[in-house]
Amino acid sequence: MVVVCVQVNQGVSRHHYLAVLQANAGRSRMGDERRWTAALVEHETVVRAFLTACQGVASADWQRAPAPGKWSPAAVVLHVCQAYELGRDSVAGGPSMRLRVAPPVAWFSRTLILPVILATKRFPRGATAPAEIVPDAAEARLLLPDAAATRVQRVSEQAAAALRRAAGQRPVPRLTHAYFGALNPLATLRLLSAHTRHHARRLNSGVIQQQLS
Repeated sequence: MVVVCVQVNQGVSRHHYLAVLQANAGRSRMGDERRWTAALVEHETVVRAFLTACQGVASADWQRAPAPGKWSPAAVVLHVCQAYELGRDSVAGGPSMRLRVAPPVAWFSRTLILPVILATKRFPRGATAPAEIVPDAAEARLLLPDAAATRVQRVSEQAAAALRRAAGQRPVPRLTHAYFGALNPLATLRLLSAHTRHHARRLNSGVIQQQLS
């Protein structure tokens, strides 16, 4: 009788344990879906604002740098496109950025600085743009406003879709950022949104500094 009771209790315990695991997994998936829905809505809003800022640039100013050492509006739009293209291609197995800081510094930036950027929706001033997304001056001079807007819309949608798909893969791929190190797809999309928002503000203010990412 005692043996039977122990076996029954063990069976109940295993059943309870599996039920808890399944419930936790379900809640985790729901939480992930909510986070992704919010991130995608945020991204679409940011891209629309960026395109509106591009439309507000006068034709005479499109290729004109505000001052020596600063980017023209055409160059900054190219820079934003390149950031999306790099994210899109990296998550599909292409090359990522080269890590430009020591791993402990990347960990510190990813753990303490990145959450502040995402929460405040403000990019820090004075950060050097990673070499992989510094716009080529000759390519920027050939970029027309209409073509630039089309490219921004296309590559931003492609990057968002690629990152969302990648989040469902196992193992989940990581993308290397020059200053933050390994980022998961959700963090990458949110960082891209923050980056695009930052440059929309710069376009609106008419101040596009070359040293800013």
